[in-house]
Order: sequence, then structure tokens, then C-alpha cells
Amino acid sequence: MPDSKPTQTARGWLQTGQAPKDRVTEVARASALLSGQIPAIPAALTPALQSDVEMALLVEADTRGLLGLVDLLAEHAANKAVTKHARKLLFRAKQRGIAVPDRVQTRAPVSLAAKPEPLPSYASTFDADGNQLLMMGGWAAAEGSWCLAGFVHDTDGLHSVYFMPHLSRTAHREIVDKMRGSFHGEVIDVPEAFAASRLRWGTDRRDARQIGWEGDQADARRILADVEPLGEIEFNLDAADEALLTAHLESTAATCAVTADLLDARALRKAATAALTAEIRAARDNAEAQAALTAKLEGWLESWFDADRRNNYAGRLEIEAWLRHQMSQREEMLRALAVARLMRDVQRPLLAAPAFAHTVRAQLRPEVLASWQMTVESGGNP
Repeated sequence: MPDSKPTQTARGWLQTGQAPKDRVTEVARASALLSGQIPAIPAALTPALQSDVEMALLVEADTRGLLGLVDLLAEHAANKAVTKHARKLLFRAKQRGIAVPDRVQTRAPVSLAAKPEPLPSYASTFDADGNQLLMMGGWAAAEGSWCLAGFVHDTDGLHSVYFMPHLSRTAHREIVDKMRGSFHGEVIDVPEAFAASRLRWGTDRRDARQIGWEGDQADARRILADVEPLGEIEFNLDAADEALLTAHLESTAATCAVTADLLDARALRKAATAALTAEIRAARDNAEAQAALTAKLEGWLESWFDADRRNNYAGRLEIEAWLRHQMSQREEMLRALAVARLMRDVQRPLLAAPAFAHTVRAQLRPEVLASWQMTVESGGNP
């Protein structure tokens, strides 16, 4: 029931992003539905959510005014109590004169050609935490126009993937538009081979760690069976562009936006506050301790960006640079590539690059670290 203790407990998980170890994956998927990272389509509810999380998802969706998600649960919830309550909420909304969004139709469109063009493919730039949206479009006689959509993390690999067969072009455009509006990154058209190779990289990365992922595993493995994972991207730059890469790393005229995004990652915040807890507390009202904290933070960052992490970030930034090139954003491409080159050069300490060191000192000031620590102590996420 909506007011039951299990439902309220599950709502707490969705609101804080924290859940018991055996429920983390399920809660993460429900949270992604609430944030819009996963589109509100029937495939997103497979495998079925347990009753407490599904009801909590419904209550949160209603509280946040996400009637599209309420409507999805009204039609496709696994638990009858959730279905019943969702329909009641929709009825009340209509009584109040609130427009309930139309459902996305996924019926097979009428075929006007023996073999229509496959649906287009898309990829996003990365958000601050290293997540990338990928949508591979295709066509097959048995499934019609289809889309394989997934989220890949730059170190963890594939988080989730969903197969959507018999998808009309209109429904596909609606899903892409929704993702553009909700994902913290830019979504652009890419060749099918690029989306496929990134998804395959994500599955291989996850398999290497012997960890499963959410969604339609069998369909993903079938579609990606013969795909080569994306490797290192090579850039052929002229001498002028190579000089700009060097100049960017040597400059302290402004903070480096690419570096700032890396420093803003939730994983780095969490690790930094755990490693420097005592120093952060001591520095809150003490100028001498603040200087010591800055020095210790710099040493900690060098160890945080170890060879493996630097290699992962380099790959992510090379992809970012390639995407920026596709968008004709030359300056953004060169900035991403400059930091990627720095990450690849594991013999060079990151803080030896003036732009990186300048950004660290500007972004991770003692008062910023203190605010992270206070957030942790109050029970929130940094």
C-alpha cells in the first residue's frame, strides 16, 4: 500500500540513492526512471521490480508530477496493487483538469518497403560521473524497426540495456527527444557502428568484472555478438592544433572545464571526503590547516588518478573529443583531447600540468571540501 512501512522505506532509498546491498541494482533502475535517464517505456520495467520499490516509484512519480511514469505503471506494473493505485491517481488527475500524456505507441508500423532504412543511432557526451547514453538503431524482418538503448559508464562498463522492437520512427523520435531533455549531456546522431562498438565495449567490460547488468541481456548479446569493441581513437592533428593542445595544458589564464568536470565526479567526492576526513574538519576554521589540507589533497589526487583510472579517463575524453568534432565544436574537441593526452602520459604527474593544477586549486578549495564533508555527516551524498 502507498502508506505502508515497506513503501516508505523504499521511498527513502529512492530519495537518498542508498539501499541495501541486495537491492542496489533495482533501486538504481527505479531512480533512473524518476530522473529520466531511462525512458518511461515498458522495457524499463523488465525484470519486474519488487512490490515495495514499484509502489514507492509510483508514489514518488506522482509526488514529482511525472504523469507519464504513472501512466506507464498503470499499464505495465508487475504488482496489481500498483496498477490499481496508478489508475486511481490518473483518474484523480483528469478530474482536476490535468492533462494526462498520451502513451508512446510501440505497435509495428505498416511496412511500405521490403527493407526500410534502420532507425538512426545516437550517442551522448559524458555526464560528470562518466555515464554515456547510446542508442543503436536497426531493422529486421521479424522485429521491424528496433532500437537497443543502454547506459555505459567509463570505468564500470554497461549499466543497463533495453531492446525495443517494432518501434515506429515517431515513437523513436519521442524517446530521443525525452532523453535529450533529461540526460546531462548532449545527444547527437552517430554511425550505427560507433553506438554498437561502445555498447560492446560496455558488455565486455562488465563481463571481465563478472558482473551482470540490468535489462535485456539476451537481445543485447545477440545483436552485439559480431561487433568489435571500440578501442583507442587516433587523431591526426596538424602542427597548429598540436601547439594548441600544449598551450592549453600550460595555461593558467582560466580553469580547464574538462578537468573541472572530472573533479566534480561523485565517486571522487566520496573518496576524497573519506580519505581526508580529519584534515577537512581541522581546516574549517584554521588558515594554517587549510594550507596543509590543500597540499595533502594534491598528493591524494595523484594517487587517485592511478594508471588504470588515467587510462579509463583518457579513453572517455578521446570519445568526448570525437563527439565534439562531429558537432563541429573545435575548441571543445581540443580541450578534451589535451587532457586525454595528459592522462595517457602516465610518466607525467597530473599536477605538473599548470592547467590541471590551477583547476584543482580553484575548484577544490578547503571550504568546498568542508561543504562535501558536512553533506556526508548530515546523511546526504557528496
